[in-house]
Amino acid sequence: MRVYDVMLDSCYWAPAERLQMTISQAFAAYATDVIAFRGQSSKTEETHNVCRKGLLRYFGDINMSDLTFPMVRDWKLDMDKRVSASTCREYIIRLRVVLEYLKLQGVPVLDVALIPVPKRPDRVPDFITKDDVSTLINTVLKPRRGYPAINRYRNAAIISLLYASGIRVTECVSLNCADIRDDGTFTVVGKGKKARLCFTDPRTRELIGEYLALRSDSCAALFISNAGSQRLTTKMVQSIFRLAREKAGFTAPIHPHTLRHSFATNLLRNNANMRYVQTLLGHSSLATTEMYTHVVNEDLHRVYQQFHTV
Repeated sequence: MRVYDVMLDSCYWAPAERLQMTISQAFAAYATDVIAFRGQSSKTEETHNVCRKGLLRYFGDINMSDLTFPMVRDWKLDMDKRVSASTCREYIIRLRVVLEYLKLQGVPVLDVALIPVPKRPDRVPDFITKDDVSTLINTVLKPRRGYPAINRYRNAAIISLLYASGIRVTECVSLNCADIRDDGTFTVVGKGKKARLCFTDPRTRELIGEYLALRSDSCAALFISNAGSQRLTTKMVQSIFRLAREKAGFTAPIHPHTLRHSFATNLLRNNANMRYVQTLLGHSSLATTEMYTHVVNEDLHRVYQQFHTV
């Protein structure tokens, strides 16, 4: 049962009564009427829930109609001390959409036009090179006592697949064996329930084939835990990466999402069209894909090499 379900009965009152809605009631109603109704992602629901908790922690369960801009400003300034700029921006956006929703319901609330959305902070995504990826794969393939071949090939296939396709770890663990076509292509349903075509390289296809040849179970999932033949979780994959990084001797953190960044960086460094990269990543906005230009702008590099003298 979702955390909001227990509050639903108190959210659907007569119109006159709905003019007073607390933070808990407003966020519960939005979660049901918008997030659940539209089938938005679990990540959206999680952010919505954390934002609600933050508001409750700072203000208490006050009526949304009592919320003023100076109050929101002070909340934002408090968040600036505790969370990243991008997280703060996400929470402000969550508050704005709930206020917009309440306004449509006839609840007198603060006009969202008075709450500016903080600027999206520039960030350089972490990535590793193709040689680093090969090092990770070779590391997890090395035989070790208590580390059976099926685990070695599974872990190598996961690392190779994430780098070859650029898919998210949630998309990776959701794959079934039958999803991979004979030509190595497959389709995932990503954020916003949008389907996109994904590709694999020969190394990935070979590693997946080696891994599946070692399996004797009937589980539909592409990647499973040997204990009980259950589908791998995102936490299990994160653990695989943590151990692989340590064994390979890398000092910087390497997460499953690092390979998604590495996939995009590799394509752009090889002069792939930004629009194609956007499609391959499943980004709804080109602006999201453009964050990779900070690390792969080869034109600027060439200009620097040509004109800078010492």
